Amino acid sequence: MAGRLTGRTAVVTGGSAGIGQEIARRLASEGADIAVADINPADETRELVAETGRRFFSDKVDISDEDAIHGFAARVRSEFAAADVLVNNAGVVPMADIDHVTFDEWRRTFAVNVDGAFLTSKAFLPDLKESGSGRIINITSSSYWAPPPPFVSYISAKGALNGFTSVLAANLAAHHITVNGVAASLVRTATAVANTSEFFFEQTVHIQNIKRVQMPADVSGVVAFLASDDAAFITGQIIAADGGSTRR
Repeated sequence: MAGRLTGRTAVVTGGSAGIGQEIARRLASEGADIAVADINPADETRELVAETGRRFFSDKVDISDEDAIHGFAARVRSEFAAADVLVNNAGVVPMADIDHVTFDEWRRTFAVNVDGAFLTSKAFLPDLKESGSGRIINITSSSYWAPPPPFVSYISAKGALNGFTSVLAANLAAHHITVNGVAASLVRTATAVANTSEFFFEQTVHIQNIKRVQMPADVSGVVAFLASDDAAFITGQIIAADGGSTRR
């Protein structure tokens, strides 16, 4: 259903590659102009968005830096006037159990995965209120409900993000802003392949009802739906888009 987001601007954090890049491409294909915040260059994402005919803006931003986020929000307003959709996708995934995780790793994981979502949501809140149909979509993880031991800081941070999603939905409902989360499984991205063994992918598929590896498009389609008017009466939900590995 191309055109569901025509006339809207979507901000995607961590949109230079992987899941974030595919989300940016998908939202552009639905008609949205795209702004990306990432610590890495987003040239490839720019090309994908250009193919859809939509406008694109990106900036190098550390989303855990409050001043940097507010500066980015100001530049997005200069480019596009205001944002209607915010996708908090940026994250780090350190692999360590409680015996091996350091406090610095723990703090960095929360700084990016949780503080980043908080700061970005605060920075774009005036835009989302003005929109009249603002959307915040947080990318979380179904591993929260069945946590593998080596990801103690990551899963703890995603649990905090789930809680933030729930309370933010209650906070912002009066402003016609919906807030939801998309809990993905293990998604095949270049980063995941570089840091995860094929055995781990195989084990993840084994516990899913759908017997294939999850791809970024399996996440972006759900995000596009939540960003659209089709999801106007859905808020405060964590949608498990994980092939059925979560059964709640």
